[in-house]
Amino acid sequence: MKINRNQFLLWFGAAISIAEIITGTLIAPLGLFKGSLAIIIGHLIGAFLLLLPASFIGGQRQQNAIELTRPVYGATGVLLFSILNVVQLIGWTGVMIANAVQSLQQLKLLKTSYLLDLLIIAGLIIGWLALKTQVFFRLNNLIVLLLVVACAGLFWQLGVLPHNPQQLVTQHISFGAAVELSIAMALSWLPLIADYTQHSKKPLTLSLWSTSGYFFGSLGMFFLGFLTVILTGYTDFNQFLAATHYGVIVLFIILFSTITTTFLDAYSAGINLKNIFPNWRLTPNTLGIGVTLLGLGLASSTQLFKYELFLSLISATFTPLYTVVFFNLLYRRLPKWLNFSCWLMGTVGYYGLQRFDFPLGTTTLLMLCIIGALFVSSYVTRTIHQSAQP
Repeated sequence: MKINRNQFLLWFGAAISIAEIITGTLIAPLGLFKGSLAIIIGHLIGAFLLLLPASFIGGQRQQNAIELTRPVYGATGVLLFSILNVVQLIGWTGVMIANAVQSLQQLKLLKTSYLLDLLIIAGLIIGWLALKTQVFFRLNNLIVLLLVVACAGLFWQLGVLPHNPQQLVTQHISFGAAVELSIAMALSWLPLIADYTQHSKKPLTLSLWSTSGYFFGSLGMFFLGFLTVILTGYTDFNQFLAATHYGVIVLFIILFSTITTTFLDAYSAGINLKNIFPNWRLTPNTLGIGVTLLGLGLASSTQLFKYELFLSLISATFTPLYTVVFFNLLYRRLPKWLNFSCWLMGTVGYYGLQRFDFPLGTTTLLMLCIIGALFVSSYVTRTIHQSAQP
């Protein structure tokens, strides 16, 4: 039970981030009913249609997220996937650090320079990576519980502050695009979650706890950002934070929500680097510190706050990759060349399918198309194989 609680809080903490809140604000133009429905549907699909099977398969096979792809794509596929995943994790590390520092600067919470704020955030993440496992879980659980209380205070402020919904900027977003944003945030964790369930003796139970932790945490963050715009009219979440006058609490949320989320990105990037360079004797934690420093450099030199295109790129890359993995490991193994072809065509096809504005999101439509193509390919290859036998 303790392990389940640790995993639930680990993934609940991963979901508590400024990035999740900001993404929730983008859905506000749909209005209260449609926006709420889009957020809930997107989270159900992202958490239980994508994260849950990835987590369960990893625990069942005692393999991390990267190792699961080896029988499907071979050694070349594992290498390519590892490189792509390291790139996106370094990108997310930079995004998280940059978003946190932008909030600190805008709210003038520390009254220090941009560079010093960058170093403070990166230093705290590195300190988190340096913790021993037992100490980490105890401290992480405490911090996550405190973050829940702090975020509850922000929800309470939504009911206290003056409501000015007429200030809402009516930027257009379709229902399907709103669902897709919710799916994409969950999808960004798809190449990571099995890293934390691979040693489980009860993979389904642990996977349900992990997935549920992320689901409820992310749902709360999306609704915090979404309702901020709907109820107060603040399209910039930092403006709402300033209006609360919760200086110390806001500082705590910004600092530690960034740490609990970015730690997972950096640590999993370290695991991926071990796959790319198996002869390196450094631990994933040590490599994660290097990833944090790379993210620090990225955040110091680039404006990373508009990342909708980044989410689309992640969806285009990892949706077809893992749909093929699920099909091969749960239904029928197909030739590696065919799996590679479906991955490549799915990545290109994602952008073409965006034009249809599917109500359940482009990711869902792409998964359905790939599964259909794989079923047909499975039938054809089996027919050819049977006809070739004497």
